[in-house]
Amino acid sequence: MRRPILAIVLAIVANANALDLAEAWRSVPARPDAITTRLELITAESALLRVESDPLALRLDRLRATQEVELLRAQHRHALLTALQQIAEAYTSVLQAREQVALAQAGLELAEAGLEVARIRFANGGATSLEVRDAEIGVDEARQGVEAARSGLDVARANLEGMIGAEVDPAELEPVPDDLLVALPALEEVVARLGEHPTLLQASHGVALARAGVELLDPAYAPLAQIESARTQLATAEELVAEARRGFELQARNAYLQARSAADRHAVAAERAAAAEERLALEERRLAGGLISRLQLDQAELETRQRRLELQAARHEHLLALLRLQSATMHDLGLAPLEGEAAR
Repeated sequence: MRRPILAIVLAIVANANALDLAEAWRSVPARPDAITTRLELITAESALLRVESDPLALRLDRLRATQEVELLRAQHRHALLTALQQIAEAYTSVLQAREQVALAQAGLELAEAGLEVARIRFANGGATSLEVRDAEIGVDEARQGVEAARSGLDVARANLEGMIGAEVDPAELEPVPDDLLVALPALEEVVARLGEHPTLLQASHGVALARAGVELLDPAYAPLAQIESARTQLATAEELVAEARRGFELQARNAYLQARSAADRHAVAAERAAAAEERLALEERRLAGGLISRLQLDQAELETRQRRLELQAARHEHLLALLRLQSATMHDLGLAPLEGEAAR
């Protein structure tokens, strides 16, 4: 019994510092914009309750208080969607920087092996001193590449730590799960909630206020000039909303096309990576048959790692394009629960 228990304890300890994207997203409600809009929403909801319970409150008072709550709810939801995107960008940056360090280290090892071969060939009279010098320069450049990659990893890690408010071990980060790369819904479905975007909602609130202003004016007590001015303001507000709607629909279509293009690039990168894996397996068989050198196989392995890194970058860009689409359209793709919104 002791061994299974010990194994469980060791597994728990080993995963104690593990972090996946879902866990990183738990800090979304703690992002500054999410906190600010949440507090403002609580204040606005309290103000609305006071207005609704006030028997002397006018129609415009109730309308403005209601609109303030609606707007802040939309702003809070948009802040949560934006935070999902920002944290995912920081998280995937660490993953890619981590793999870039591994790739740079592999490149350094290959360059050092190439230098050793050049020196052996030079000693045997099969290479010139210039070839040895070129190999030495290649090693120096590879070392600089490793240092640059490590610096990039440090920056990416610090950025993620600042986002989620916790220390991060890049080696313990889990890859992006496949179930987040969801299929795109129909474009019409995506743009259906554009009116919930804070900017458009605020514009539509202006129309509602202008319409209420017209309805409250009566020729019995208001000059015709004042009534006509209010009607003109309403017509202008309606035109502005229509123009803003067209602009947001264009942005939504662009975000949709970018997400679809990212999915296509991801598929192409996956095909290239699969082809590289097949070539590597072939080179391993050729090495076993004595047809190529170990250095040639190492070169093939480095190229395969490069294709893997490209595939990872394409996967991440696919996810980020989906998250940008969410933020631009307010359409929830179901990538993560909006905990701060659910708590409302």
